[in-house]
Amino acid sequence: MGTSFLSRTVLLSALLYSAHSLAATDPLIGKWKTMDDRTGHSLADVIISKDQNNLYSAQVTEIRSLPGKEKLSTCQKCTGNLKDQPMIGLTILSGLKRDPEKRNQFIEGKFLDPLSGQQYVSEAHLGQQDKYLQIRGQVAGSSNVRHMTWVKVN
Repeated sequence: MGTSFLSRTVLLSALLYSAHSLAATDPLIGKWKTMDDRTGHSLADVIISKDQNNLYSAQVTEIRSLPGKEKLSTCQKCTGNLKDQPMIGLTILSGLKRDPEKRNQFIEGKFLDPLSGQQYVSEAHLGQQDKYLQIRGQVAGSSNVRHMTWVKVN
């Protein structure tokens, strides 16, 4: 096993531990099952964490394949330094922050769709007893919009 794999394992373990201990106080922090808006299938589990600047991010911890398709192990359609990065540990949501004016609203995030490599400016709403996260992403300067719902696991 390489040091990269070991580093990712240690990082994911630390995220899981910190997410578990903080989840009781912040409903966004913790494990979520992502639901693909185009197929309705769950493609991945992510851990949402919050950094020292109160910005939220989500890292992939588990991946699944669509029925009849091969499991995506790397971000083949991503660009730049994300090109061909392993899916496990990949940050697909970043920079999301709590909207100071609206309860359970989050703004100014960035969402990466690993299937297409497309990046979206995103906002989110926490709903139904904090069990569902509704994410809206839009390509900057475009009418290309995605609506996703993530389901809280723990």
